[in-house]
Amino acid sequence: MYTKTIGHCGVDSGQLFITDPCYIKHQEQGNGEWNMEWLETDKGRSYKTLPDPTLDGKTKNFYSKVCEANGNSDGGYAEVELGVLVGTTHGDGNFAVKGIFSDEDELLGIFVDMDGKIKAEFDWDTDEDEYYV
Repeated sequence: MYTKTIGHCGVDSGQLFITDPCYIKHQEQGNGEWNMEWLETDKGRSYKTLPDPTLDGKTKNFYSKVCEANGNSDGGYAEVELGVLVGTTHGDGNFAVKGIFSDEDELLGIFVDMDGKIKAEFDWDTDEDEYYV
């Protein structure tokens, strides 16, 4: 197995969202903004995600739901709206997407190098006849 860069993913919100693009079109887009307000609490500054004013006044838009899930995640990742969300380790940027290929040049998987220095080796799980990382 080997890896190679297959592209780059630009980030301007400090987070990446992996999903099938057809799922996004079925989500309420509204104004596309993170509709929120800052709150001062005993534990410091926090926020509250608000409904999108361009929708029915009760519904949060897709982007707000994703941002809210990121803010509420304990480990910097969450499953939300039929996808997986991860906060980036270095904020905004242009991150390399690496493909994991078999010796026969078949694409087996991908990973995003958010550090820019990851060197990874992959192997076969011979017990299950499946790939593992």
